[in-house]
Amino acid sequence: MTQTATQTAGKKDFATVAKDTRAAIDAKYAELAANGKPMDYMHATQESWDTVYGGLDRRALFAIASNSDGSFSKDEQDTAQSIMSQQQGQAMMAADPTGNDLAARFRAGVAFLEGVSDEEKGSANWAVQRAANQFGYEQTMRSSGREPDDLDSENPLVAMIKGAMDRLKDKSPESVATGGYVKDLKDMPLFRDGVPAVAAGPGPSPQIRALDIRA
Repeated sequence: MTQTATQTAGKKDFATVAKDTRAAIDAKYAELAANGKPMDYMHATQESWDTVYGGLDRRALFAIASNSDGSFSKDEQDTAQSIMSQQQGQAMMAADPTGNDLAARFRAGVAFLEGVSDEEKGSANWAVQRAANQFGYEQTMRSSGREPDDLDSENPLVAMIKGAMDRLKDKSPESVATGGYVKDLKDMPLFRDGVPAVAAGPGPSPQIRALDIRA
């Protein structure tokens, strides 16, 4: 979406989101310092985390996690990504509170990821998570003798990653996903033999080397 289209839709363009988020957390750092409790990422309290990050929406958190304008530190990126992962995890657990229906949990993960911002959907991390949750849903449905619903994505990168996971369908969902921040798909064990060409599909093909992704 172009900046004009974004503004027309009543949303800030993403560059402004990043700039405003930088200013917001800097103001919170100053607030903590003024109260004699400067932010210390090595020894931060829950109160500190809540003060700095508690008021940020998902789009602002993604601006930090992706370091979209290069102004966010590694500590800030890691913290924002951790909060984003917790949000997804909470949505998934809510669909399976007893832990007895993993398929429902994975399906909720897919639904959660479909509801995030367009900017986040443009990241390779989103594609990895989207593919992994669909893969987990299909595997757990079939292992319990049920036929999964069609949750295929039109995103070509999701389709490519999901296809690679399907070729390892004898593995568990966890074993084919990735843990931690992946800078390049070529660094994923799943693509140790090389990243295949992205499958043809609607929308522009992503430039894999330029993507910055988290799992």
